[in-house]
Amino acid sequence: MQTEEFPEASNPFRDRDPLADSLAVKMLLEGEIDLLGRMPWSSNATFLVDINLEGSIIQGVYKPSTGERPLHDFPPEIYKREVAAWELTKQLEWGIIPPTITRLGPFGEGSIQLYIPCDYEQHYFTLRDNPSHLKTLKRLAVFDLVSNNTDRKAGHVLEGKDGEIWAVDNALSFHHQFKVRTVIWDWAGEPIDSALIEDLNELITNGPSEPLLGLLDSLEIDALLSRAQAICSTGSLPYDTTGRRVPWPLL
Repeated sequence: MQTEEFPEASNPFRDRDPLADSLAVKMLLEGEIDLLGRMPWSSNATFLVDINLEGSIIQGVYKPSTGERPLHDFPPEIYKREVAAWELTKQLEWGIIPPTITRLGPFGEGSIQLYIPCDYEQHYFTLRDNPSHLKTLKRLAVFDLVSNNTDRKAGHVLEGKDGEIWAVDNALSFHHQFKVRTVIWDWAGEPIDSALIEDLNELITNGPSEPLLGLLDSLEIDALLSRAQAICSTGSLPYDTTGRRVPWPLL
């Protein structure tokens, strides 16, 4: 893939008003895709795209399967795990991941996630002490345990210009073996909000949604439910007793 990264001086990112998830999904699925350029600092091929539907334009982050580097511990097509993370947070109604869909794009099948206008100078380490974000960040800590996120860097936690916290880069998730690596250990030992426990109990009782079942294999689904059960049983955020369950680099 020879597509160039954006020059440092350029600013191809569009601001926009907040968008309902249902409309975002419709536009991501049906809109015409215009490839703008390759996003910097990405280990796999990641592209910013304009998506035009009937004259309305949003932006998305496109990750094609053909641009993925092989991994020894995850199977190919990790883009599907980006979509699975969105489907799980949608089922839980936790609202911390931008709408993400599977679609054929300029470089083949991949994921496209709604681009969130944000300030890239802000990240988890600059946001964690803001009291207004505390509830959402604790919810994200629980979500990363449930989804078994193995790469939650500080730079994967964004503050949108809408004032909300958003978690991106969720492809390395849902492995059937426990592999959590995250920077979010600040509230270890603290109780998990009872509403989140109720949501997880509903997931255990009702099972994953049909879209989620189509994105993960049976071992991964069983492990997902086992993690949810363990979280509900303990009722508190865990400690990293090894001191090694962190990604590198941290940011």
